Amino acid sequence: MCHKKHNDCHCDNKKHKLVRASAFRANKNTPQLYEAALTPSVKVLFQTEQFDLADEYNPHISTFIPTKDGIYEITAKVSFCPSKSKSNDSSKNKKDNCKCDYCSKNSCNCDYCRKHHSSIDKKRNSSKKGYVASISINVNGDNLDIVNDFLEKSRPIGLSVTTILQLQAGDRVQVLFSADANGEILAEASLTNFQVLDSLLQCKIFLL
Repeated sequence: MCHKKHNDCHCDNKKHKLVRASAFRANKNTPQLYEAALTPSVKVLFQTEQFDLADEYNPHISTFIPTKDGIYEITAKVSFCPSKSKSNDSSKNKKDNCKCDYCSKNSCNCDYCRKHHSSIDKKRNSSKKGYVASISINVNGDNLDIVNDFLEKSRPIGLSVTTILQLQAGDRVQVLFSADANGEILAEASLTNFQVLDSLLQCKIFLL
């Protein structure tokens, strides 16, 4: 069998109308800031192509556009580092938290005040210990596969999603990221990448 791309092939196999295998991999080369308050989700940018067998990935818009119908395996990974948030424990908040509902004093130590406000403080502290982040495969504006995770506060994390989808020629496949914490999508090739493989090509590789 001929292993050249069909445009460069001059052997007898060209009469069978061979087409180039569909597969690519791209990495992120610059960090990407993420602000949760500005947008619920953001398209992750993968600017550096490692390979693109059928010229179907556009690094300028970080979008995979298949040239033929088929079944594709899609994998995306994103590493994210949340920014450290400022403490909300100001003196004003402390006074409000300790203010008794009965006597309105800020330094009250009655049984009701200690029990009531300690439970509120526990809930507030527990809510600040983590954040939710997600990564999704978006096709033509629809999120088809989503992976969510609850993560510890101020801890860099890695999310990944792998799926098999039936795509049509001209579909636009992108990777979206969202979180309820501000931070930065890291530019690490091993942790932030986007790749697609034609399932038929994968079967051929497996058989070999």
